[in-house]
Amino acid sequence: MFNQKSKKIGKEVTKKRLNDLFILITLCFVVILINLWYLQIIKGKEFEQRAINNCIRSLVEEAPRGEVYDEQGRLLVTNRPAVNFSIIPAEVSDYKSLVDDLSTIVPIDSSNIVEKIRSKRLNPFQALTIKRDLEKDKIVLIEEQKYKFKGTLLTVQPERKYLYQNLAAHMLGYVNEISEEELKIPTFNHLTGGDVIGKVGLERYYDSYLRGEKGNKEVEVDALGREVTTIRVLKPIAGNDIYLTLNSELQQFIEKQMFDKNGAVIVSEPFTGRILAMDSHPDYNPNIFTEQLTVTQWQEIAQNKDNVLNNRNIQSVYPPGSVFKLITAIAALEEGVVNKNSKVYCPGYYQLGNLLFKCWKEHGHGNQAIVEAIANSCNVFFYTIGQKLGIDKLNYYASLMGFGEKIGIDLPGEQEGLLPSEDWKRKTINEQWYPGDTVNLSIGQGFLLVTPLQIHNMLCLIANDGLYLRLHNVEKIISQSGEIIREFKPELIKKIDISQETFRIIKEGMKKVVESGTGRLANIEEVKIAGKTGTAQNPQGENHAWFIGFAPYDKPEICVTILVENGGDGSAAAAPVAAKIIQKYFQLKNNKIVKNEQF
Repeated sequence: MFNQKSKKIGKEVTKKRLNDLFILITLCFVVILINLWYLQIIKGKEFEQRAINNCIRSLVEEAPRGEVYDEQGRLLVTNRPAVNFSIIPAEVSDYKSLVDDLSTIVPIDSSNIVEKIRSKRLNPFQALTIKRDLEKDKIVLIEEQKYKFKGTLLTVQPERKYLYQNLAAHMLGYVNEISEEELKIPTFNHLTGGDVIGKVGLERYYDSYLRGEKGNKEVEVDALGREVTTIRVLKPIAGNDIYLTLNSELQQFIEKQMFDKNGAVIVSEPFTGRILAMDSHPDYNPNIFTEQLTVTQWQEIAQNKDNVLNNRNIQSVYPPGSVFKLITAIAALEEGVVNKNSKVYCPGYYQLGNLLFKCWKEHGHGNQAIVEAIANSCNVFFYTIGQKLGIDKLNYYASLMGFGEKIGIDLPGEQEGLLPSEDWKRKTINEQWYPGDTVNLSIGQGFLLVTPLQIHNMLCLIANDGLYLRLHNVEKIISQSGEIIREFKPELIKKIDISQETFRIIKEGMKKVVESGTGRLANIEEVKIAGKTGTAQNPQGENHAWFIGFAPYDKPEICVTILVENGGDGSAAAAPVAAKIIQKYFQLKNNKIVKNEQF
């Protein structure tokens, strides 16, 4: 009886276990079916795309930037092919191993790679360049050990090449990879990390014209990341070419004159606004920025005591010294403080209360009319008329001639300088304006700060009898098909409200500066030059030397502004350089005319 009951219980237990097993198996199948449904129906498209991405690479092909030519069609800036080492972030599983293998061939830092991937806005399947412009022997070694570098590739991309190295470096500028901060600028919001843009100079100002349209190539790759076949190709479109107003021969000549000096030079045509040369010294070779600089290399450049990256023509400010006396003279003539025959006696000093302001000539110039005062740069004459004018009038005429504001040249980074006023001093220094401040301002000292470009703009206004033409560096922009995209013709901004008689007197004084005054070292036989010297006090060291001038005196074709930092006396340091530049300009012009006549 007991055995039968035990057998019955055993059968029921077995049956229950079989039922439980069946239920478990059924549940497992249900779970599997649900997972299959989820993976195939819900996530199917996603995994399908992942599979495609794993075997198909979409490679961006950079567009060559437009080339840059000088006024005579000489090629200055072009592109060259460079082999870059790139990674596909989604295909690299172990960056440390990759870097360890790669570092035996080229120097590279794994932390930099990770940081670069994090900081760049890009698709994980998009190639990211981590080492630019590989040398031939490195390329061979990488190709020989390709099996170690899964998820990487070598790409050939155009790199910028500045054919004349340092020539006009500050004007031309350089290119490099876009930064995270720059990606936030609306102008660049369509770009991605790793894209190359113009950083400074004309490369930056005209970046949208120079930068072409990227191409794209889709390729099928095998398990080792090797290209099997090309699926689709969209060719890049090169950027537009730019033709400058720059005369590269004149530029080269000027740079040779300035090779042992720090300073700035601008040469332009007053009647067109075309800039023929612009030198800032010391300079640099922009080709170094086409490479990937290390932090140490960048710091060495950026912290250089001579500030080599600074374009002194538009980004540095200086006291103008005696070249500002032309503004004081214009103001005095226009306001009737003096006329051409009015004389001021110079004993070698000017007394204001218990203060003495000295003339540069210890024993004085004696009686001086305005033409002689300009020629001899007599401080006392300008102290006297400046004090009679007052700060408001001096400020007004300086503003009229372009001081205290940007000129608006086609270069980024231009500074406004500082044109002081009573209101400015009260708000900035919390002091009133003193008569002694006006005396200092009348000869270009004190709080006044200007860029060489502002001084040059003033010179052009005088040469043009008050016609304000926009200064510019570019003649035309041409597409790859030869279409003129943009052409820059002389642009008259306005006519300055100053009488022709005032300009005639100022020019007569400037002519005497070179003939018999402080600028005699600028005198040349070929042509009559009108000019003005300047020696600006520098509390940090030796004085800065200025010379400004135009030629020919009666019909100006060329304006020249020269600043020599710590050069001392403008008559000795800057005037002779101006003479050589003007002489060279007319030699080049006459050779061009002779060649054209022979042709």
